[in-house]
Order: sequence, then structure tokens, then C-alpha cells
Amino acid sequence: MATASFNKDFVVTDKKSVQQLKNDFNNPHVVTVKVRDYKKDKVKGISLLKQRLSTLETC
Repeated sequence: MATASFNKDFVVTDKKSVQQLKNDFNNPHVVTVKVRDYKKDKVKGISLLKQRLSTLETC
């Protein structure tokens, strides 16, 4: 992979940026993920596919 040759080290020297990084590490953002209904998604996907295919048949 081409990215393996890149150096992934970085240095932050700006005091404001260092303080902001410390603050972000101490106060992480909370992310919520809704639970998906895979059966409902499957039914909707099949319905959309049928709709798409039916419009192709009429052309």
C-alpha cells in the first residue's frame, strides 16, 4: 500500500493547539447510533429495486 511509506508522526508546537487537544481528549464527543431494522431495510430495498426495474421495462 502506498501510504505505508509515509511518516505518520507529527509535532504540535502551538500552545493554543496543544491546549485544545488536551481539552478534546478530556471531553470526548458522545456519538449515538440508532439500532437499524435490517428486515425493514431489506423490504424497502427490494421495493425500490422493483420500482426501478418496472420503469426500465416500460422504456
